[in-house]
Amino acid sequence: MSIPKATARTEELLKIDSAHIVHPYAVVGENTGIIFESTHDRIYLVDTNGKEYIDLNAGLMCCNLGHGQKELQDAIVEAIRKTDYTTSFYGFSNPYTIECARLLSEITPGDLDHFFFVSGGSEAIDSAIKIARLYWHHKGNDRKQKIICLYNSYHGELGISTYLTRMGQGAPQRGFGAEPGGFIRIPGYYCYRCPFGNKYPDCGVLCARLLKTVIESEGADSIAAFLVEPIQGSGGVIDPPPDYLPMVRKTCADNEILLITDEVMSGFARTGKMFAVEHYDVVPDIMTLAKGITSAYIPFGAVALNDEIFEALKGQLFMHGMTYTGHPIASAASVAALRLYKKLRVTENAAKVGDHIRQRLENEFLPLPCVGNIGGKGMFQAIELVNDKESKAVIDTDVKIELWRKMLDRGVYGRITGALLNRMFITPPCTITIEEVDKALDVVLELLAKLKSK
Repeated sequence: MSIPKATARTEELLKIDSAHIVHPYAVVGENTGIIFESTHDRIYLVDTNGKEYIDLNAGLMCCNLGHGQKELQDAIVEAIRKTDYTTSFYGFSNPYTIECARLLSEITPGDLDHFFFVSGGSEAIDSAIKIARLYWHHKGNDRKQKIICLYNSYHGELGISTYLTRMGQGAPQRGFGAEPGGFIRIPGYYCYRCPFGNKYPDCGVLCARLLKTVIESEGADSIAAFLVEPIQGSGGVIDPPPDYLPMVRKTCADNEILLITDEVMSGFARTGKMFAVEHYDVVPDIMTLAKGITSAYIPFGAVALNDEIFEALKGQLFMHGMTYTGHPIASAASVAALRLYKKLRVTENAAKVGDHIRQRLENEFLPLPCVGNIGGKGMFQAIELVNDKESKAVIDTDVKIELWRKMLDRGVYGRITGALLNRMFITPPCTITIEEVDKALDVVLELLAKLKSK
């Protein structure tokens, strides 16, 4: 089924859009020509022409519970009829935020039982970095300011998070002003395109060992934290070698450096476990959360802190916060979402359907000439597209765009991105069934089988 001709209403809306809206990560003044108007039945998007699309990207890897969850919608409506806005500043609170904190403390790893609430992932990262530096201030070491992070990482778009993000040629930073100091970037895990030219496991996990070398060079007494995604998200859904996270966890502990894990994309059942670090039996000192915390029905997020950091902050004035910190309606949405994850056994479904996806990727997709690599876990997987397997050359941009357009034409909303802009995400809602995901995968497989480089 092809995309139907735009209705007069759609054409008028597109004109207004082009004239007045600046879209993120898009050419200013342009749009796709598609306006999503409604959603339903967990996996479907509907545009203003009435065409349906299977959401193979869960929005932006955020609608983990899927679209149209009535219990979640009703909880938001009920809360907003009772209250609208109350502040969390100066020690005030509300029952929804308190209950949200209690429920989170039941599922977060280890002693990550204390939470600072924010409006999204970028705010969570900025707040986590400030808290890490504040922790060392209260410990009497103001010299510990530097943050180590990875190339090919994505951590957000705000003041600090912008400069912790490093994908491609530095496009997220270009033109936005001079970068502040204090950030150290090192090559990360990407076994398919190892920056050192090594092969796992013979490499001895050099990417993990490099962290220790950099710490020794910079001085552990100058480094506040190491920030890492347990599975790199926008950089291409790339998972690390099994021993990477345990190794960097030990290195941080041995050198009195905080480990911050960014679970904004990978958290809340997306990988087949509630949090991706659980695959590696690692407990960080700080963990950032967003997206799936409300299944993206309302912007929300949190910074989870362990007991030691909380005790260091306890009794001290905390001079950080935003207007919407602990927003009652967003908190109510999170409470409903957290209950639904348990009620619907979403983690188990993500693991089961994720295993099915991996089998299909390995058996049907990987043999294709244009597929060089697959990666990820659960509902967080990706296919790397190449011109040919031997050279691993990046697929041509016009071919990629044509493929993406054909997917939309066939009713599949997907995403092709990553460090080299050539990894197709397989990141549907975590509530999708095997039958439903197969419909989307069948379309993608057919298109990839016909794909030819130009």
